[in-house]
Amino acid sequence: ALNAGFQRALLWVISRTGSVRRIRREDVSLHPEIDTTIITFRHAVSDFQTYEISIGTVAAGLRVSAIGHVGGSKPPIRAEWRGRELVILEADLARVTKDVNGYVRQLHRLQIEGSDVKIHGVRGFELSFGSQVGMSGGPVVDSSTGTVLGMLSFGLPRGSPVKTRTFAVSIDEIWNRCRWGGT
Repeated sequence: ALNAGFQRALLWVISRTGSVRRIRREDVSLHPEIDTTIITFRHAVSDFQTYEISIGTVAAGLRVSAIGHVGGSKPPIRAEWRGRELVILEADLARVTKDVNGYVRQLHRLQIEGSDVKIHGVRGFELSFGSQVGMSGGPVVDSSTGTVLGMLSFGLPRGSPVKTRTFAVSIDEIWNRCRWGGT
């Protein structure tokens, strides 16, 4: 269930090129069982980079890129109040991006019982590279096709801002939740 604060929060998605979209609460579905929040865009988002997904194509050794952001850092944002609404006029994510290249190390049924992530028996995979706090939620993209294979979820060791092992939830699991709906 959504927490009480979320019902009053304002949400935006900011692209790396600085485009900004306000998100309505009804366009957000939570899937804590796969450590995922899905945002549905009701209209075309031509000012954002988008990716196709690739179902069932993950294999050990596949070259991939992970697209993420640096945790705990804040991008420069220019905003103003218009009446009772905060409007983001401009944002620059250039200093907070963190992308990594590597390969799929191994396929897994993910099992994690952390304070912020609880996943049990979810299809996913381990990546050959480390990550850092803030990259979670970013896509894992097939380097040769440009299609999304999964979403960065968690890293180990727990409690460390720099992770030496990185895991992703398979796009198959996410796609199934999109079709079935969420909380």
